[in-house]
Amino acid sequence: MRGLSRRGVLGLGAAGLGAAGLMLPRFGFADPVVGNKRRFLFIHCSGGWDTTYCFQPNFASSIVDMEADSTAAEVGGIRFVDNAARPHVRSFFETYAPRTCVINGIEVRSITHERCRRIMMTGLAEGQTDDWGAILAGNAVDRQLLPYFVLSGTAFSAKYSSRIVRVGAAGQLSNLATGNALRRTDHVFAIPSDDRDLLVDAYVRSRMGAAAPKSAIATAAAGALDDVQGLKAYLDRLDIGTYSQGCYTLDSHISTVWDVFELGLARTALIEYRGWCAEGWDTHSSNERQGLHFDELFEFLALGIADLDSRQAAAGGALADETVIVVFSEMGRTPQLNGGSGRDHWTFTSAMVFGPGVQGGQVVGGFDDSGYGSAVDFATGEVLPEGTGVSAANFGATLLALGDVDPGETAPLTAVLA
Repeated sequence: MRGLSRRGVLGLGAAGLGAAGLMLPRFGFADPVVGNKRRFLFIHCSGGWDTTYCFQPNFASSIVDMEADSTAAEVGGIRFVDNAARPHVRSFFETYAPRTCVINGIEVRSITHERCRRIMMTGLAEGQTDDWGAILAGNAVDRQLLPYFVLSGTAFSAKYSSRIVRVGAAGQLSNLATGNALRRTDHVFAIPSDDRDLLVDAYVRSRMGAAAPKSAIATAAAGALDDVQGLKAYLDRLDIGTYSQGCYTLDSHISTVWDVFELGLARTALIEYRGWCAEGWDTHSSNERQGLHFDELFEFLALGIADLDSRQAAAGGALADETVIVVFSEMGRTPQLNGGSGRDHWTFTSAMVFGPGVQGGQVVGGFDDSGYGSAVDFATGEVLPEGTGVSAANFGATLLALGDVDPGETAPLTAVLA
């Protein structure tokens, strides 16, 4: 792992970590039982990807504009759009199709980025609610110091806000860890020494120990002190980093998530991927950039999975045996090109799920000849002539079921589940 040679959390104590979202309460889990301990990495391709460049081989349609130099291909049970300019897409499926499931025709019911992002990540268009990563982290059987590790991107929270730890585009978490968050304040202060920190912690523990009976708040405060000490012990072993402007490599940020998972610090994580040189997937013109985005995405996914397959989990065994990767975009692109050789926003999209518990080597759902999502048999994944299509809520219910969390009244796509 890459080193972050800094002092621990300087002078922040339990209150400071709580304000930063690092406090992990010891209460709120209802009768936890031993269950599924899968971890989830969510990769959000921000801007709305064009499914006709990868997941949607609608070459027989007279309505959907397809690339002239692309063809339909099938590898390992997954049918996709093949193009010589995107060799990493084919090579990915040649290697990882048995562990991969593609879900096509997911409806998001909007064409605005923020609204679609919320729908795709929570199943709802508005209101206070948690996204799938927050719910999975909030229902974890084991405790983690960084339950929902948001390396970049937008996460939604309500009930499980305390489980989200945001790195921050400006390095907020790193500044917290190094003490720079205090040094940059306008207030005059003196950073306490480590010895003084220990004295304060001992005093707080003695006061809490004298409380009889111990309240839930005192229990949570004791847990926060433990979390402070535990986080300090890991800081020198992690290079959390930040997203920089311009070009960066997705695989390095995936590797950071694996570091966090390998140490058992988080159950879920979120990365925002903006494509080749961070140009974004919102291609209202120059649609050919979608090809660059997809080829780089699959190249870095393959590198990330090869790295994952070499890792050991904190409790023993292979980290890959407990890690699910979810790749999605908040919307798709219109079936036809516009006057600027681009595509506008579309209400149907695709997603890809990879890892343990996933029935790989298949495509669930599809698109009709007009580019709309098709009706689907939820048990088999097959396209139907009529019936119910896949909503973002169904997609999320599938992920919750994969993580051993009750999806409630929303039906999951059982075809996805091994």
